[in-house]
Amino acid sequence: NNSSSSSNNNNTPSSNANAAHETIEAMSVTVDATAPLITNRKDEYVPEADIQVLEDDDNNVVDPLNSGFKWYHPEISRVTEYHRVGRHEWTITGHDMQVLTCTVPHGETFTTEVGSFMFMHPDMETEVELTCCSKAGGGCSRILGGESCVKVNLINEGVSEGGYVGVTPNFPAKIIPIQFGQDIKAGSSLIGKGGVFMSQLGDVDVGYNVDCNFLRCCCGGLGACRQKLSGDGLAFLAAGGTIVEKELGPDEIIFVDGGSIVAHEDTVKLGLAPSGAFCMCCLGGEGCFFTKLMGPGKVWLQSMSFERFRSQIQVTVTEDMDRDGADKSE
Repeated sequence: NNSSSSSNNNNTPSSNANAAHETIEAMSVTVDATAPLITNRKDEYVPEADIQVLEDDDNNVVDPLNSGFKWYHPEISRVTEYHRVGRHEWTITGHDMQVLTCTVPHGETFTTEVGSFMFMHPDMETEVELTCCSKAGGGCSRILGGESCVKVNLINEGVSEGGYVGVTPNFPAKIIPIQFGQDIKAGSSLIGKGGVFMSQLGDVDVGYNVDCNFLRCCCGGLGACRQKLSGDGLAFLAAGGTIVEKELGPDEIIFVDGGSIVAHEDTVKLGLAPSGAFCMCCLGGEGCFFTKLMGPGKVWLQSMSFERFRSQIQVTVTEDMDRDGADKSE
């Protein structure tokens, strides 16, 4: 008994500690010390191997079927060269219903749409600009493009360094950054769905583009007055669901649902194509026409537009109200 108890005592404190130490060493992950380091905003260094950035060449991830439609999602929330515009730095946070955070250096202004404000530095100032009354004008053009004639300016006049703002779309949406001259060709404009614009850095002009074709106006998905964005700055767009983008080659044609279009370059031609035979037109849910897009140029599509989201919510609420009314009458 004494010998067995002494052997048990010997195995308890030191041997268990050694076993635990060996287990921890076995579970530890070895990091390559030679890997280049990336600094975040707080000057904390992490190995580059720990940050996985989706590259355009990773077609097995973004486009495994080689359809040309690539899944858009922002990079991991860290600042890269692409995330700098002038003295501003920006990043997009979240997988859905995203937040755009941007630094605002002293003397600089961040412009956004009405109702998108989320947070900012306490020493910054706010003002609204009524574009119908401003010297630059453009209020009527903004209204025809689906935007408010009022712009919200978030101004840093009191913070020497460390000014910041955070904004988010007015509906459950993702944020798409479009850098003129980089994401689309220099000198090109962006034609989008009315109200797609959210915020801007630099020079971005929000106007409208008129489509005078009666069938395209009624069945193309963008209406008669479409939003037109131009300039040399960075525009942030809001779109719902999953976002995919495709760059069309010369004379390349795709058929899409008109309600799924977010925006396209002005070099892309919009048309209509029959959706099918009589039964398809009446019962297929797409109406009589598909929207036809012909390249060259880039196209951005969304899987859940705000109009579709709102219509589904209305159907659900109406059904619940009818059900509650029937229960009360019984």
